[in-house]
Amino acid sequence: MDQPRLPEGSERIAHWARMRGLAYQGHPNEEWFRAWEPFDTMTSGSSYFNSVSFAQGKTHVTLAEPWMALEDSEPLDRTVLAFVSDERFRLRAAARGGEHFNTRVSFLENAKMPTVSIGDAPWDKHMATFAASPSEADRAFPLGMRQALAHLGFSGHIEIRPGGMVLHFAGTKPTPEHYENLAAVIPRILRSL
Repeated sequence: MDQPRLPEGSERIAHWARMRGLAYQGHPNEEWFRAWEPFDTMTSGSSYFNSVSFAQGKTHVTLAEPWMALEDSEPLDRTVLAFVSDERFRLRAAARGGEHFNTRVSFLENAKMPTVSIGDAPWDKHMATFAASPSEADRAFPLGMRQALAHLGFSGHIEIRPGGMVLHFAGTKPTPEHYENLAAVIPRILRSL
């Protein structure tokens, strides 16, 4: 079976990854990404492209473009997700700042988690938080992480689950510059843990 063509700009991302000595796959292993799904607050892409992976200590980071349309059509918008494998993530919670083109609106395969307030007024005003309880959300998104995200002007989706985090930073596009920025943001968030 032929693989679908790579999206526009893929060659620039591949070049950027090579120049930095990072692992690049234009057509990454779909099963690896599907193991992270279903997402709690985001829709899933029909496929994934332009995967760039690197490790920082015991943390493994993969940046990739979810194709948010049928493979033979163009999406309404394009973005990049960060998949972070780290044993420090032990709970399950999700949060969303703003409404975005990839926000999940239907919950057929699993129930929507309850919406909770953490009790942190700036966070609760800006973010819709989903968890089994307010205390679980507070532990999944500790104060340092909430402050780091606020300092970054975070808008998008962040999902914590045992062993990892998925991050969608709104406005991030599949360009080398945005991959670079997203790769730099991850350590700042992790230091807040």
